[in-house]
Amino acid sequence: MKKNNKLKFKRALAVILAFTMLMSVTACRTPNEFYHEVILGETVGNKPKKDKDKDKEDKTTEEATEDDASLNEPEPEYADTENEEFEDFLWEYFKDNVTSDTLNYKSLIASRDSYPDIQMEEATLGDARMDAEAIEESKEKDNETYEKLLSFEDAELTEDERFTFECMKRDMEINLHIYDNIYLYEPFSPGRGAQENLTSNFTDYTFDNKQDVDDYITVLGQVREYFGDLIEFEYEKSEKGYFMSDAVADKVIEQCEEFTKSKDDHVLVTDFDERIDAVDFLSDEEKEEYKEKNKDLILNVVIPSYDDLKSCIEELKGTGKNDGGICGFEGGKDYYRDYYFPKFSGSAKTPEEEIKIMDERWDNLLVELSSIYYSNPDAYDWAVEHGDEAFATYDEMDVEDLVNHLQEKYMDDFPIDEKIPFDIKFMSDSVSKISENTVAYYQVCPVDNPNKNLIVVNPAYEDDRFNTLAHEGTPGHMFQFWYFRNTNPNPGRQVAFNLGYIEGWAVYASYQTQDNCDFEGENEYGSIVGKIMRIDTDLNYLMLGRADLGVNYEGWGVDELAEYLTGKVAEGSEKEVAADLITSLSGDPGLYLSYTTGFYEMEEMREYAEDKLGSKFDAKEYHKVILDAGPCQFELLKKKVDKYIKENR
Repeated sequence: MKKNNKLKFKRALAVILAFTMLMSVTACRTPNEFYHEVILGETVGNKPKKDKDKDKEDKTTEEATEDDASLNEPEPEYADTENEEFEDFLWEYFKDNVTSDTLNYKSLIASRDSYPDIQMEEATLGDARMDAEAIEESKEKDNETYEKLLSFEDAELTEDERFTFECMKRDMEINLHIYDNIYLYEPFSPGRGAQENLTSNFTDYTFDNKQDVDDYITVLGQVREYFGDLIEFEYEKSEKGYFMSDAVADKVIEQCEEFTKSKDDHVLVTDFDERIDAVDFLSDEEKEEYKEKNKDLILNVVIPSYDDLKSCIEELKGTGKNDGGICGFEGGKDYYRDYYFPKFSGSAKTPEEEIKIMDERWDNLLVELSSIYYSNPDAYDWAVEHGDEAFATYDEMDVEDLVNHLQEKYMDDFPIDEKIPFDIKFMSDSVSKISENTVAYYQVCPVDNPNKNLIVVNPAYEDDRFNTLAHEGTPGHMFQFWYFRNTNPNPGRQVAFNLGYIEGWAVYASYQTQDNCDFEGENEYGSIVGKIMRIDTDLNYLMLGRADLGVNYEGWGVDELAEYLTGKVAEGSEKEVAADLITSLSGDPGLYLSYTTGFYEMEEMREYAEDKLGSKFDAKEYHKVILDAGPCQFELLKKKVDKYIKENR
């Protein structure tokens, strides 16, 4: 079974757009009602309001003891020299990951000369077989890798090697849960599926030499076989009672129709032609030959692949036995708890603990809004009435200029002394429609060239670009990967892609930027409005994350979700929004956990460090610790933060 690292990190929105939550929340209450309900706690969702300060005081003795114990533990002893056998293991692990398929190789390795010992024997889209034999082979291989890793548990390792061991061990333990019930895995999910990502995977592929073009043509010719293997799995899922709901099926069918409606002017034809014309290593005759080959493959292989998928989904539509979240399947709740939740959130908490955190956070954010209202009611009222105008100046800026502006203006608290090079690319109209829920994405820089950075922007979204590009660019994804690649991490860490850490950082970093935005003096309320808009964004993410847990772990249907949405979306739209959200969240379980829970873990870590260090806390040094660690589970990141605290308190 093929399991690639996801090398594009997106800022995705479902049915809720930024700056709508604030107006929905406040529309339910007059300022006086808001004061009595939120501040005095007379009625908050028919529950008594919790005292935020008292919650802090009520932190259990057990939790406090755990914190103190972690800070008082003696530093482990580490080897002075690298363990050659372990380094060999990391190298083989890196090699296996990089060469899993040609698109992955090309994304991670900018130049074949960088790693002469790592070459693709032949161009391949990868092994997509998901029959019983292939799944068993994949499971056996993953277990063998895990057992090999465990053989180093008692070995003498350097500090860096020990951290790498712990990170890989935890990641492998989570990933092995995918086999608990493989039929709960969906290769054609609307948000993460093969059909959704194929276009950008090919349009982002770069042509640096003739071999790149030949490899591109080869793997393009494998798309139908690749889809065919996954389509066979859909029939088996249906037979076993695990096929997608009709609503999710309709979404996949719609994506296929959008992809196939263009023929001669298909995006994969026009995009290829433009890029081939731009290269200088092919003759005019060779360029025309490649254009003809590509067009033939698009018309006779790739488009028919989507027709095959559409026919399959249409045929199987109606065989699904669950219209709700993944917990509606037998074993689905355990699967979500053991696989989806830790994989996409990066958190060691349980779903129940996270639900409690989210429910309390909602009340606390409303308290924060109320505090802003009573300290500056004019700024608050302006944000409610003109929130969509708050960042208008930035939305009108050239995208490249805005990314440069974010680098120049908002990086004082981050460990960087130079400008990060980057390129901007806009999606074509066709790609934009296929990826309608993607606002923008960052294409991760290669291992051997941190300066090769690409941000792809969906031109259909012309607002909220300040926050989007802070998330995708600096101080978000582009900065975190550029920085980490430049620390020259070992091979095992180079292919680590923990989504909770990655998206958690991007949300955290963009919020830091949003809080500090002064609108270049064009708005009289300055950074206060930035803080209000940040809370509004937080409320949106929070609602989506909580809905994910409600739908996929607690089994919320339309009525339960609509009840939760009451007062959070426009009055009268609750059931419509609930139905759309259930389709989105059941189709891609855990989709928003990386943004919500990932951020909450980042925020909790920051507050923990500030609490322990007080006046000795330094934001830039703290951020360096987080970024030096690189993508990992938060329980392991805390060990790095504990060390930083012990060295500076």
